[in-house]
Amino acid sequence: EVQYRFYRRLIEWASGKPVVIRTLDAGGDKPIAGLTLLGEQNPFLGVRGIRLSFSNPEVFRVQLRALSRAAALGPLQIMLPMVTIPDELKTAREMLREEVDSLVSRGIAAAMPPVGIMVEVPAVAISIARFDAAFYSIGTNDLIQYVTASSRDSVALAPLYDATSPAVLELIARVAAHGRSVGREVSVCGDMASDPKLVRYLLEAGITSLSVTPAALGSVKHAVSAHGR
Repeated sequence: EVQYRFYRRLIEWASGKPVVIRTLDAGGDKPIAGLTLLGEQNPFLGVRGIRLSFSNPEVFRVQLRALSRAAALGPLQIMLPMVTIPDELKTAREMLREEVDSLVSRGIAAAMPPVGIMVEVPAVAISIARFDAAFYSIGTNDLIQYVTASSRDSVALAPLYDATSPAVLELIARVAAHGRSVGREVSVCGDMASDPKLVRYLLEAGITSLSVTPAALGSVKHAVSAHGR
């Protein structure tokens, strides 16, 4: 109920504009006491994002119920983090449908919102056509980290953690091209989307939607306008 009230306020604030809510994205650099696993040798390659949700289905279903109730109030979309294989998207959709049907059968207003995925794992970007998502959001922080095998927090490896690496840009362009071919939106989030110096690389890769931090909005808008001139 607490989650539902929060989502309801968000949808009311959006006043009819689309709202995208990411499901629980804990693990890695976002631990939650009592939920995320302790002692993983490499938490960035461990149980995080959708993997953690599937490991805690009762927690996941609570969020899915709240989201499906909120979806009955306005244009809400759900985004799944750290998806690696198509079956994860399929399973999440099935669980969501079960919760929607259960709520409706009890006379509680609920709707089945579109479900998109974050593209953070190189395997997803390489085989993006296998993922029939409603939309795609490229999480550049993790994608760069996994493509370059370089921790984004390592000062020593900073030269390798390169957003302009040809391999990174090729994967971004691949996902953007797939989105255009099937008529699905492809956006970019992460530090790269909020860096005006890097915006041109994203635009040249075919990206048309950016998720930008409020502080960087002005400078990124200027960079986009300058690129179009």
